Amino acid sequence: MDVSPGGGTVKVEQAAPSSYPVTYTFDNGKNVRLEAVPTSGYVFNNWSGDLSGTTNPTTIVMECNKSITANFSQIVHTLTMQLSGSGSITPMVGTHDYGEGTVVSITATPDSGWQFDSWTGDVADPSSATTTLTMDSDKTVIANFSQIMTIQLSWPLVSGIIGGLVLVGLLVVVLIIRHRAY
Repeated sequence: MDVSPGGGTVKVEQAAPSSYPVTYTFDNGKNVRLEAVPTSGYVFNNWSGDLSGTTNPTTIVMECNKSITANFSQIVHTLTMQLSGSGSITPMVGTHDYGEGTVVSITATPDSGWQFDSWTGDVADPSSATTTLTMDSDKTVIANFSQIMTIQLSWPLVSGIIGGLVLVGLLVVVLIIRHRAY
């Protein structure tokens, strides 16, 4: 019997070989137990070759030479990137697929007149424009931007404010002097 996997190991009679492909020899009519064990980030799909189906573990009867493959696939999670405000993000707005355990670097860049505020979602550092997240489930991340508010002071406005403050100050002085005169 030849056994070969990818993305995991196959235990034959409770023991996993150190390398693949591997060949075993069994007596005719022997019941042999097979168990597909996925590595981290993978899932067992099915058997192929001289064994089919998804039963795991399973038992086969050795009546002739057999070649069996355990088929595994990588676990994939979806990252949905969104933004609130005006700017750009990497990865860009939309959905992206990543393998289980992948660490994704994300970056937010504000447009002119805008500033980065924070990330909403499961990220390493929500207040940093460049941070990471680990894909251990489907995730949604939002980059939050806000508009920078500026105050433009013109000289006539400033001089008007100063003049008004001086006038109020003089009125206070006059009131204090009149109050002391009585």
